[in-house]
Amino acid sequence: MNTKIRIAFLVSMFAIPFMASAQFIIGGELRPRAEYRHGFKSPATADMDAAAFISQRSRINMGFTNDKMKVGFSLQDVRVWGDVAQLNLSDNSFSVHEAWGEYFFSPSFSVKAGRMELVYDDARMLGNVDWAQQGRSHDIGLIKYEKGVWKFHAGMAYNQDKEQLSGRVYTVTGNYKTMQLLWTNYKKGNLNASLLFLNNGMQDSEETGEEVSYTTRYGQTFGGTATYQLNPFTLNGSVYKQTGKVTGNKKLDAINLALNAKWAINKQWSLTPGFEYLSGTSQADAATPGFSENNSFNPLYGTNHKFNGFMDYYYVGNHLNSVGLQNIYFKAGYSKNKFSAGADLHLFSAAADIINQENPAEILDKNLGQELDLHIAYKLADAVILNAGYSQYFATESTVALKGGSTSETSNWAWVSVTFKPEFLNTGKK
Repeated sequence: MNTKIRIAFLVSMFAIPFMASAQFIIGGELRPRAEYRHGFKSPATADMDAAAFISQRSRINMGFTNDKMKVGFSLQDVRVWGDVAQLNLSDNSFSVHEAWGEYFFSPSFSVKAGRMELVYDDARMLGNVDWAQQGRSHDIGLIKYEKGVWKFHAGMAYNQDKEQLSGRVYTVTGNYKTMQLLWTNYKKGNLNASLLFLNNGMQDSEETGEEVSYTTRYGQTFGGTATYQLNPFTLNGSVYKQTGKVTGNKKLDAINLALNAKWAINKQWSLTPGFEYLSGTSQADAATPGFSENNSFNPLYGTNHKFNGFMDYYYVGNHLNSVGLQNIYFKAGYSKNKFSAGADLHLFSAAADIINQENPAEILDKNLGQELDLHIAYKLADAVILNAGYSQYFATESTVALKGGSTSETSNWAWVSVTFKPEFLNTGKK
């Protein structure tokens, strides 16, 4: 037996029992999505031309698990069809969405670190924003204890934009500089309840004469959510409070309340009425000399596209530090076999005063209009799903006062996507 055969034999002898106690998975995701936009995120203007494009997410997902560790990788390319030349040499569309490792001291106690998605509860405060082609992930470390009906997670993140020899000034726009979280969950029988605490530190700057100083402003978010199954109803409620400081050294005092009840009428039909309140800062108060407070609730790193209308008028890169929102909604759903459909109606209003910019003494009506979202899904095959939707926003003068545009123009949005999620390899399957 020559040397190469001996080496191959020894490697196989060690590898066979190792692979027998481990699982390796390689999967993919391909999601092209075509969109038509006319008044998406803000009301259409009289001279606006509609936008149309096709974006695409392409991912390779890899995972490895054995009795002591888990490792996950997700590599993605996000682009708009045609945004680079056909003969391009390179572009900036490729990124590492996830790259993390988790070590298990015991089956119930582990430490996880790296770049990862954070999805907790209904994703109101922490979500992966899966609707966005790029998604959201964090560079963070977690300590996890999960046993029986209880789960406890503690996390810490500290961000810098590069390796440095001195200084700790952070310059990546929109990111926190540091963040700590505590989360506990209790799930037993019909009850699923969670408590969350987030300490969010944002880089802030102050000019004193010719010098610029930097500090970190810390805002705290604490509260919880609970779901109770009372067939045929599913009741859900949540409350979150925000305190501390925000950039500009303003005091933060804000609140979020939500309540909904899903009624499963039968196996196919469901109806969900609900209400959400996100406090806001009065424009009249903000115009008062010496006013230095922020009463606008910020849902931070949640999947906000899910909550306040699919046209993203609120809290999707916008409407922060504004007049807040009251959202009364009614959702109807239908599902049978491979087909599902839904219709969501939102009645929006401001949570704080809106002033007329042309006459600051006048307070405008809080009615911010209505939005109708229609959506369908059809499972073409085990790993192939077709989705489509149409939405229309009915703006008011108060909507226009906040966001511009015109009430006489049709503000609508349509989209269709196909999602392929194949599993290329799974050593755990027999």
